[in-house]
Amino acid sequence: MTFEKTYKIRPVPASRPKVPRFGHPYYPKRYTQFRKDWALITHNDWPMIYLETKDARAYEFSYEAWFDKHPVADIDNLFKALTDTLVKAKVIPDDNLICRSYIDKHFHAGKEQVKITIRKIN
Repeated sequence: MTFEKTYKIRPVPASRPKVPRFGHPYYPKRYTQFRKDWALITHNDWPMIYLETKDARAYEFSYEAWFDKHPVADIDNLFKALTDTLVKAKVIPDDNLICRSYIDKHFHAGKEQVKITIRKIN
């Protein structure tokens, strides 16, 4: 079985936490908001994603993103933002189990969306 779906959301790259001189470390607002939005938009699909990955020893996570403009974001940081949110919500057991990943970015596409494909590897 394979899970595949396209979501209409602008991907935001994962960022390092900001560490102020005094106070607690925090993530930038744009990244924090993206993680909340990504969790909300994928929430209805969590049971299907969980079924695909719950007893997997390894799985493949493919990711395709479309942008209106050419983003400055690195492809690995975009990928990390998506997987971290799913791991934090306990939808996928661990991103260390991802053995294969295919990532594509499309620029000047006239739309902003993300397509993910998750497949168990036997």
